Amino acid sequence: MEKLPVEIFDLILAHLTLTDWKCLRLTSRTIYIRLSSFSSYSHLHPIVLSPKSSSGITLLDKVTSIQGIDHLSLSNFNFTNLDTLLQTSDSFQLCLNKLTSLSFAGCTTLIDSLIFYKLLSYCTSLEKLDLSNYKFFFLSNNFSQNLKIYPSIKRLNLNGNIHLSDYSFNHLMKSFPNIEALHLLGIPLRSSLNSSENRIFLTFENVCSYIQQHQECFRALTISFEPTLSCDTQIKRLFLTIPSKLTYFHIDGTLNVSTLLHFLLLFDNKLETLVVGRLVLDHTGCQPLFSAIREYASNLKHLCVFLNAPIKYYGTQQQKIRFPVLHPSSDISLSSLKQLNDLDIQTLYPLNEIDLINLFRNSLINLKKLSLPRNTTDDTIKFICTQSLFVSSLTHLNLNNCPSLTNHSLLLINKYLLSLEELTINDNININDFAFIGLSICGIGKSIEWLEQIIINRQFIDDLSIWTYTITHQTLCKCQLPTYLSSSCIKLRLKDFNFDYDESSDRILSILTEHKLFNEYFSSINNLKYLRVLKLHQCIQLTNRLFRFGIHSLPDLKYLDISLCDKINDKNLSLIGQACPSIETIDLTGCHQISENGKVTLKKHAKRVKIIDF
Repeated sequence: MEKLPVEIFDLILAHLTLTDWKCLRLTSRTIYIRLSSFSSYSHLHPIVLSPKSSSGITLLDKVTSIQGIDHLSLSNFNFTNLDTLLQTSDSFQLCLNKLTSLSFAGCTTLIDSLIFYKLLSYCTSLEKLDLSNYKFFFLSNNFSQNLKIYPSIKRLNLNGNIHLSDYSFNHLMKSFPNIEALHLLGIPLRSSLNSSENRIFLTFENVCSYIQQHQECFRALTISFEPTLSCDTQIKRLFLTIPSKLTYFHIDGTLNVSTLLHFLLLFDNKLETLVVGRLVLDHTGCQPLFSAIREYASNLKHLCVFLNAPIKYYGTQQQKIRFPVLHPSSDISLSSLKQLNDLDIQTLYPLNEIDLINLFRNSLINLKKLSLPRNTTDDTIKFICTQSLFVSSLTHLNLNNCPSLTNHSLLLINKYLLSLEELTINDNININDFAFIGLSICGIGKSIEWLEQIIINRQFIDDLSIWTYTITHQTLCKCQLPTYLSSSCIKLRLKDFNFDYDESSDRILSILTEHKLFNEYFSSINNLKYLRVLKLHQCIQLTNRLFRFGIHSLPDLKYLDISLCDKINDKNLSLIGQACPSIETIDLTGCHQISENGKVTLKKHAKRVKIIDF
């Protein structure tokens, strides 16, 4: 490779995706040196550096020719690595000077905060600092020695730092006086402790005091509370006056709808993003929740609500006791939320089929992302696909753990939701290969039925005579139409059709899918031309037909999850590379019938694919 002409390298780089750049897995120092001056780096924005490879450092030595680098991850560096790099690389210092985002997320090695502050001194343009899931940094005693101020940093991510104490938090906030976005998820806030413990935990009183002093600056705030404690009282104390600039609010804590109503009144329709975790409903169910949001959060663009599921009840008991089924006359609507484009109601189990249909009736015209609860039915999907106002704009649909959905729902999705970019159907025991192929094949009687009452071209029926070795019964009505037949007039019975893999079934499917009128009357998943992510985790009925007859052409597909689909084996797996030439990741975890040879064959056809297999 090192002897290839520069023009060839330039051509290769021009076709690499951003994901390829994030990895930067080239190992040859010579290649890095040669590529460092190429114009293809103009689309390079984030870099993840590792101290174990000198190639990444060599790349930074040429950083003066790279335009637009705005994010750098240094999570794997320790004190010695960073100190050496700062002293020896002028290009690294220049890179830091231009950064707008810096990440130490998940760092387990950088335990000396002095070098951390020294590094920040070079980041004069830095706006976002990610210190999430940091393991040891906040145990250091060097906070008190830092007297420097970093006014440019406005967004600080401290999520997951369970060892963060009041002492460390206060010193950190003094260094960053202009914070506009503060994220404290995964840090369960506790009540005040005695003076001997104030270096051990982060307390609500300390955080509350800071928020009250700076509430006019905040644009985004995420906060967590101890799961076993009610946070209703604390939330009502959080803001002394109306936070005029706050548009993003995420609270993870056990609270009642009345408390939610209290701070929605305070925000006065200014919120654009609202995420509420562990909400507790009373006997009235979801109606007060929707009424409060509809009345006092009409400018929301993103809404996500998680219910607080009781620990001691399971399954149907849980729904009967804590999640009462609402009366059909309940006012379930978000009609005032004209700008809403992201709605997550996965855990709103009290909503029945009628409630969900009412929710989507004549509203949410701009909705793009939707996550539905587990009791979603085929009729709900049918209404969304055929009558909702957002059917043409929906790009993300999450049907995770919706056990009652059948092939019928997926067939409707294939036909109507043509703008989908991400589809999640995890943990479904009913959906099988035929939904992806576009066929509605019934298990009882093994018959083919058309999806809707459409008009079927007579030519399709006339061709059935060539199927005599597979068709055992054909029912036609006495229609007077000379050319067309209604779909209700025909029902085909298949002889010896096996839902598992066999040659006879493949012959039938070949005849069906290769027919010149098949695409006109049967909508397969290949209609979803913009699909980028497809998640089919533990859809246990899926077989190799998914690749041979189902996925023929998904040009934009990047991620495929078929983990725990244990009927899939090596056969036809290579076809995924031909059907999805740009695929980057495929999850085969738990697919025990797929061997190493199958993975090698897959990579021959999908050369850039990363296989996940645990």
